[in-house]
Amino acid sequence: MAEKMNQDKPRSGRAALVWLLIFVFIGSLLIFRTPSGAKPKEFSQSEFERYLLAGQIVQAAVTPESNRVLSVEGKFSVPAGSGKMAPMKNGSFRARVLRSSRMDEMLAKLPQMKIETGNDNLWALAISILPVLLILVVIYFFTSRQIRMAGRGAMDFGKSRARMIPPDQLKVKFDDIAGADEAKEEIQEIVEFLRDPLKFQLVGGRIPKGCLLVGNPGTGKTLMAKAVACEAGVPFFSISGSDFVEMFVGVGASRVRDMFEEARKNTPCLLFIDEIDAVGRSRFSGWGGGHDEREQTLNALLVEMDGLESNRSGVIVLAATNRPDVLDPALLRPGRFDRQIVMDLPDIVGRRKILGVHVKNIKADAGVDLDVIARTTPGFSGADLANLCNEAALLAARYGREAVTQADMEEARDKVCYGRERRSRKIIDRERRLTAFHEAGHALVAMLCKYATPVHKVTIIPRGQAFLGATFMMPKEDVYTHSRLEMLDSMAVSMGGRVAEELVFGDITTGAAADIEHLTHMARSMVCIYGMSDLGAVRYTDAHAQVHVRIDAPPPDVMGPETAREIDLAIRSLAKGAHDRAKKILSENLDKLNALALALLEHETMDIAEIETLLGLKSAGGTAEDKAADGTPA
Repeated sequence: MAEKMNQDKPRSGRAALVWLLIFVFIGSLLIFRTPSGAKPKEFSQSEFERYLLAGQIVQAAVTPESNRVLSVEGKFSVPAGSGKMAPMKNGSFRARVLRSSRMDEMLAKLPQMKIETGNDNLWALAISILPVLLILVVIYFFTSRQIRMAGRGAMDFGKSRARMIPPDQLKVKFDDIAGADEAKEEIQEIVEFLRDPLKFQLVGGRIPKGCLLVGNPGTGKTLMAKAVACEAGVPFFSISGSDFVEMFVGVGASRVRDMFEEARKNTPCLLFIDEIDAVGRSRFSGWGGGHDEREQTLNALLVEMDGLESNRSGVIVLAATNRPDVLDPALLRPGRFDRQIVMDLPDIVGRRKILGVHVKNIKADAGVDLDVIARTTPGFSGADLANLCNEAALLAARYGREAVTQADMEEARDKVCYGRERRSRKIIDRERRLTAFHEAGHALVAMLCKYATPVHKVTIIPRGQAFLGATFMMPKEDVYTHSRLEMLDSMAVSMGGRVAEELVFGDITTGAAADIEHLTHMARSMVCIYGMSDLGAVRYTDAHAQVHVRIDAPPPDVMGPETAREIDLAIRSLAKGAHDRAKKILSENLDKLNALALALLEHETMDIAEIETLLGLKSAGGTAEDKAADGTPA
C-alpha cells in the first residue's frame, strides 16, 4: 500500500505539469489571435462631408440612432503625397451626422460594410478575457491542491508513529539472548499465550495485559521484546515514548488511540513502547495540570490499556524503562502492567555466555580465554560486552593481525573501562617519577591489605580521564555487599599514593585529589548510612534526599549541631586511621616501594603477575575462600 502511494505522488505531479502547459499554450494562442486593430478616427460632420464629396470614403455602415441622427462607421483612403501616382493612406473612421434626404442619397451610393451584431461583440469580449480566466483557474487548481495536502498533513499529526515489523524480519531468538535466564523464563508465558491463546482461556486463565521490562541501559530490554515477538510469530509494533508528545495539545492522546486501533486490527500482536518514562511519569510530582499534554497522553494510555472500552484481546503491551521509580502508580497497577521483569546486569556466568555469543561475530584466536575476560569485567552490561568484542576486532585489524588475540581482548577491556592510552602527552621527568611512586604506593598497599580489591594492572601512562597514571583494581568474583574490613582496606589503599609522596619526596601534591574524594565518600557512607562507626547503627541521612544535598546534612529536625559535630569527628577519625595505616605499611616496605617505582619508570605498565615476580610477593587481595575462612562475607 505504501509503495502504491509513493508511485502515485510523482505520477500526479507529472499530470499537473502537463495540464499547466496545456493551459498556457491555449491561452497564448487566444492572446495572439485576438485582433488588435487601430482605434477608429472620430470625424465631425463637416469633416465627414468633405471626405465624402472628395470621394475618399470607400465603405460605410449606417446605423440610425434616431429619426434625426445617424451613426456612420467605415473606411477612408487618402493620398499619402502629391501626384496622381502617390500611394494611398487607409484608415477607419466613426462619425455622427444629421439625417437629410441629400445625406441619404450620398450614403446610398457607397459600398456597404457588414455591421457587427451584439452577439459578435460578446464573443470578442469573451475571447479577450479568456486568457485571464485560464490563469485564474490554474492558480486556483494549484492553491486548492496545496491546501488539501496541508490539511492531510495536519490530520496526520494525530496518526500513530508505531512501526509494524513482521515476525519474519525480526530474526531474534531467545538463544541469541544470553545472561538473562530468569527473565526468559518469566516472559515465556507471554510467548505461549500469543502462540495458543485458547489453551489459557479454557482453564480461565488471564494472561498479563502488560509487561514492564526494567533494567540498566544496555541489558537487552529491546532485544528481549523483539525475541518475544519473533518466538511467538506475531506482528511487532514498536514506538518510543517520546514519539507521543508534540507541541500541539491533544496529539499525543490521538496517537495513543490510533496505535491501539491499528494493533487491534492485527491481533494477536505485540505492542512495544520503549522508554515509557518519557510519557508515563507520575502525575503527582507537582508539575503540569489538567491540560498538560503529557498528562493527557498518559490518561489516554491508561484508558486504552484497561478502561471502559478496552477490548484488547490478543494485544499485549511490553514497555521498557530504566527509571521505574518515576512512573505513575496507575500505570503499574494490576490490569495494566501486571508484571515487572528485571533485566539485571549479568553475573560472571552470564557474562561468559554473552561473550560467547558476540565472539561468534568476530574472528577470534583459539587461545582467547573468555573466562578471564568474564571474571575481570564485573558490572558490564550486554551492550558493554558487545562493544568490547568489537573494539578487540578493531584493534586486531589496526595491528594487522588475522585474528583477535587475548592481548587484544584485554586491551579492549581496559579501553572500555578506563579509556585509551594517551602516549602523546608530554610529561616532565619530575612528574613522571612522582607518578611512578604515587601509583606504586597504591599498588603496594593494595597487595598487603588482605581484604582490598586485587590489583589488576598499574601504569604511569595517562589513560582516559587519568591525567598521569592509574592503578587498576578488579575483583575476582561478583560482589554485592562490602564488609567493614573491606571498606577500611579500600580507604587505606586510597591514601597509599599520598603517603608514598610524603615518604619519598617529603612533600605532597594535588595528584591525590580524587583519592581524597573517594576516601571521604566512603567514610561518610560508613558513618551516616551503614552504621559502621562508634555512633551506632543509626542512619543520619534521608534516603530520598536530593542529589545536591550532603548525605551527612539531613533536615534540622532530624539531628542537632552536636550530632553533626560527632559525625564530622567520626569521619575525620576514619580518614586519619586510613592515612596512618597506609603510612605504616609503606614505611615497613620502603625497599619494595622503590623497586616497584623504578620498574614502572622502565616498563611504564605492569600487570599483577609481573609485579608479584618483581617483589617476590603474593598479593593478599581477599578471595571468596579467604573471606569465608575469616567469617567475612564475600
